[in-house]
Amino acid sequence: MPAAPDGGDTPAELDDPAPLAEQHASATPAETDAPLVAQVAAAEPMMTPRAGDGCGEDAAECRDALQKLRADALAGIDLDIRVAGRPGNDYPCECRLEGETFRPRRFATTMFTWKAAGYCHKPLYFEDWQLERYGHSHGALDPVLSAAHFFVTLPVLPYKMGVELPWECVYPLGHYRPGSCAPWTIPAVPISGRGLAVQAATVTGIVFLLP
Repeated sequence: MPAAPDGGDTPAELDDPAPLAEQHASATPAETDAPLVAQVAAAEPMMTPRAGDGCGEDAAECRDALQKLRADALAGIDLDIRVAGRPGNDYPCECRLEGETFRPRRFATTMFTWKAAGYCHKPLYFEDWQLERYGHSHGALDPVLSAAHFFVTLPVLPYKMGVELPWECVYPLGHYRPGSCAPWTIPAVPISGRGLAVQAATVTGIVFLLP
């Protein structure tokens, strides 16, 4: 047996690594491939209740809960969220409202008053409100029809000025709102004695003025 550097004796097992290799080789595959959870469980001390502490039942429940926790795996997860079990034990009892007569809410009467807008404009004698207000277009014929509308309105301009005096305010009430689906309409010709008088006076004056 060789001597140690400090003068003491060294066991032969420490100098010769062969016995250690033989010990590792003699281990069974089941012992080396044991699950990690089982190894951890074996390493942890079991809860042993002390005499007289009254924790016997709690220790048993703790061991059961610990075993269930370690046995839980992803394969045991269920995606079903339906309520299952017995009412009152697994989930609260349901108190349903049945046999009741529906009674609507009684709202207090509310008075709503509407006041018309106060803006206005002067008379628009050459307005084509079908095209300008509602967008009723004839496509490429719009310039031609607008010119015809102007030249047809020009001879009867005195009559229209007699119907709506130039200094009067015209309110836009009565027309369809912008964006509304307005139908095609034919405006009625207004009948006005004052308009006839203004038109007759204008025509008579033009006749006397022209040579």
